[in-house]
This record gives sequence, structure tokens and C-alpha cells, in this order.
Amino acid sequence: MLRRLAALALLAGLAGPAPAAGEEDCFPASAEQARAMVLKAAAQLEKAGPQSAFRDFQKADGPYVVRDLYVFVLDFDGNMWVNGAFPQAVGSNALETRDRRGRPYIREMLEAARRDGEGWILYQWLNPCSGDYMDKNTFFKRVGQFVIAVGTYGTEKR
Repeated sequence: MLRRLAALALLAGLAGPAPAAGEEDCFPASAEQARAMVLKAAAQLEKAGPQSAFRDFQKADGPYVVRDLYVFVLDFDGNMWVNGAFPQAVGSNALETRDRRGRPYIREMLEAARRDGEGWILYQWLNPCSGDYMDKNTFFKRVGQFVIAVGTYGTEKR
């Protein structure tokens, strides 16, 4: 929890890097694990519906926030419905969000989800586990009016 608060403070420009974490907490997940979490979340959304599923996805101690993996959910207008690592983003519009290199990755991800249904996107983002900006490889999947995404930091997609 302290790492998450420090990462949020870093985003707000209020603090330096997050405190170092235990190796078991911050060992990077694989691209396969990120994809598996998206597929699990998609099944939960289809089974339970948005209200229940989104509540599950947002639980910091639940199965959808693990190490450096967390579910985030957007609609096609760019509205953030879930963000397991940065809950203050819920309710915001992320359509024009750009990574540190200026890439409009949310817009690109939503366009690809609309066109292809699912895929991968690589961009730079703040790792809530380490507090560092890193390459983040995110798998996303369209489920009705929503796009569910989970990314892993510092790994290549498979």
C-alpha cells in the first residue's frame, strides 16, 4: 500500500520514487500472465455484469491486482471505469492521455480494439510497484462497449 501511495504521489509531483519493494511483490509478471488476467476479467464481466465485475476489478487485495498487474477498463469514448492501481483515475476521460514519449496510446488502443477486438500495445507508463517509468506491454480485449486491459512492465509480448 505504501508503494502505491508513493507512486500516486509521484504522479502528482509530490514525492520522489516509490520505496523499494520486496522481490516477491515486484517481480515482473509475464506477457502471458497479463493476457490471462484480461481473459479472466472478460469472462467475469460477461458473467457478472459491469457493476459487480468492476467492483471486483478495483479491489486492491483481489485477484485482479497482483504484483505489477492490474486491470483497467475504458469505454470507447475514453472514459475510465476501472483502474486497479490508480483508482483516482476512475471517472476521468483518458482518450487524449499520452505516454512520456507523447504517444496517444489510449486512443490507439481503443481504435485497435474497435477494429480487431483485441491486441497488444507498447508504451511507457509509471510502474505502481517500483515507482519508475518503464515500457509497459498491454494486452487489451473488447467486451461489448468496454475494453479491458492489463499490462506488464519491462517484458516483451509473446
